[in-house]
Parts: sequence; structure tokens; C-alpha cells
Amino acid sequence: MPKKSRARMYSFLMAGAFSSLLMFSFTAPRAYAAEAPYKIASGDVLLITVYGDTGLTGTFPVSVDGTIAYPILGNITVYNHTIAEIGQTITQSLLQHIPGLSASVAVKEYAPVFVIGDVQKPGKYEYRPGMIALELFALSGGLRQASDKLDTAGIQLVAARQEYADTSLQLFAQDVKRARLEAELNEKPFEYDLASGIDTIEDKSDRQQVVDSERKLFDLRLSALESEATALQAQKKNYEEEITTLEQSTQLRNDEISLLEQNVKASQSLVDKGLTAQSTLRDTQRQLSAMRRDALEFGSFLARAKQNENAIEQRLLALRDSRSNDAAKDLRDIDLDIIRLRKKMAFIAQTMGEIGAAAQRVSSRDETVKLAFTVVRVVDGEYRETILSEHDMIRAGDILRAQLELPKQVVAKAEN
Repeated sequence: MPKKSRARMYSFLMAGAFSSLLMFSFTAPRAYAAEAPYKIASGDVLLITVYGDTGLTGTFPVSVDGTIAYPILGNITVYNHTIAEIGQTITQSLLQHIPGLSASVAVKEYAPVFVIGDVQKPGKYEYRPGMIALELFALSGGLRQASDKLDTAGIQLVAARQEYADTSLQLFAQDVKRARLEAELNEKPFEYDLASGIDTIEDKSDRQQVVDSERKLFDLRLSALESEATALQAQKKNYEEEITTLEQSTQLRNDEISLLEQNVKASQSLVDKGLTAQSTLRDTQRQLSAMRRDALEFGSFLARAKQNENAIEQRLLALRDSRSNDAAKDLRDIDLDIIRLRKKMAFIAQTMGEIGAAAQRVSSRDETVKLAFTVVRVVDGEYRETILSEHDMIRAGDILRAQLELPKQVVAKAEN
């Protein structure tokens, strides 16, 4: 093909691409997208909570054949079922083995989605319910072919993508913090598996730093808690030893008092018979009085030591309760922040799509390039590729292909 013809074809290609983007819209599919309940796909990870038996609670990945391996019940088919249907199935099945149980099911992680074809950033992306083809196309950076000049819309798109990435990192940081607080609340080790849907090595490095920071904070807080608890336990042991010594000393003094009381009686008998002097009796009585006074003083020491021991016990209980209460309060605030950040990300994604749709640079819309979408997804256990419109729903695990198709009349004109 002559250079001039190839240049004209490229011009038509660019014109059509941006004209077609201008016609995209995010508002049409949202009305029905939110109505249909989500159906489980292969690659999802389910969180199953069983009330009445915590041993049956856990996370369960959905295999390629659409099943999960569940204790007692074995393999359960969950593919293309809603979480309500799965929860009802598990509850009814468990009741046949253990009475009084009920199960609830939630999606802990969605299977990632993929973009290939004529896009800026092909690869793996995080799925969320309600996602449409145009939204995923916008997340991948739009068309791979670049314009010679950057216009205002292009700059806005770059800024929006940066804000989307920043918000995504904030959301991830809040999720890691929530995992750390849940570990503190439940007094369990802090564990966090980095999400598999990471776009770049740099993104993975940033997220790893977030996880490492929260793990370091968890270790420091736990170390401080254990150090304070150890110190309190040492104080408690000292008071226990003091109480034991005081109790033994009190018993010895009681024995001495008993002997002195016998001496006083004996001296009184001798005085009555005129066999000893009255002064001897008074000396013995003074010794008995002093011994009783010492016994009362030791009794007050013993009571104070026991009071101190009880105070240490209360501080140990308050130490654990304070940690749990602080974690529960922070979790409540984090849940609100996560909801806010997710709504913000959805708004930014919609904004990116609208900016991309407005980035057209041609005066005529008669000659356009058609941007075609197809999707590869598992149907009846097999991968099948079907045509998709920009407003069609994306399912978890889908592979979206975005490809430019040049109309026949444009090709013919470019060749002439």
C-alpha cells in the first residue's frame, strides 16, 4: 500500500476510534445492572459463616469446575448460583447431620477479569459487581493507538487515572488495617495475603509496604501489651508471695498469743495463791497486749496485700478489654471509610469513561472506526467467545477483547 494511502487509513482509524468513544455512555446499563443478584463464577472465593459451629466457618475458593470442597458435605456446586441459594443449600444439608445450624455466604474475593486487544494496558484487573465492558475498557487506558498531540481531555484522563490508582491504594490500605484490627480484636495472629489482581510490579511493591507497615504496628502493639501484662503478672506474683508470708507470720503470732494467754492464766493462779508477785502477772499481760497489737497490724498488712493483688487482676482484665474496645471502635470507622472510598472509585471510573468519550478530534462523523468487544468466558465447562456491546455486563473471570474494525468503505477509500 502506498505511504499516502497508509497515512490516510491511519487518519481514518484515529478519527473513527475517538468518534466511537464519544458515543459511549455509562448511564444506560446501571438501571438494570444493580437489579440482578450476583451469580458465583469460577475463581471467586467464598466466605461461609456457620452459626453454631465455628469449625465449619472459613474461606473456600471456587474451582474451575464450579465447585467448592466443604467439610462434611464434600464438593458443592456453586457456579451460576447466588449467595442466597448457596447459603440455603448448605444450611439444609448441614441440618441433616447437625441440628440447629445455619449458614450465611458472602463473596470474599471476586475472580479477576482480563483485557486484551487494542488497549493501552492489557492484563488483569479487579472485578466488581455491576461492571460493564466500557468501564473495564476505560480502566485499561482506552485505545492503544496514541494521538500526536495531547488535548485537555487527555490530560484530564491521566489525572483521573492517577486519582483512581491513589484511591485504590487508599482502599487497599484500609482493608489491610481492618485485617490487623480484626486480629487484635479476636486475639489472633495478623495475616494478610496480597491480592492476586495486581497490575504492575510497582503497585505490588507499594501494597507490600502497606502490609509490612501494618504487620510492624501489630507486632509493636502486641509486644507492648505482652510487656505490660508480664510486668503486672510479676507484681501479682510478688503480692502472692507477700500474702503467703503474712499468713504464715499471722499463724505463728496466733500461736504465740495462745501461749501467752496460758501464761497469763497460770500467773493469775499463782498470784491468787500468793506464790508469785503481782508484777510478774503484769509483765505477762503487757507481753500479751503487745503481741495482740502486732497481730492486728499484720492483719492490716495482709488485707492491703490482698487488695493490691485484686487491683492487679483488674488491670490485667482492663488491659485486654481496652485493646479489644479500641479495635472495635476503629473497625467501625474503617468500614465507613471503605464504603466511601468504593463509591469514590466507582465515580472516578465513570468519569474516566466520560472523558474518553469526549476525546474526539474529527469534524465529520460519517467515516468512523468501529470498536468491537468480544468476551471469552466459561459456558458449561468450556471457554466460548461471544460478541459484547459496550453496555453489556462483565462477569467475574471474563476475558474482554477490544478490537478496532475498519469499515469496508473506509478501506476502499484509503486504497484509492
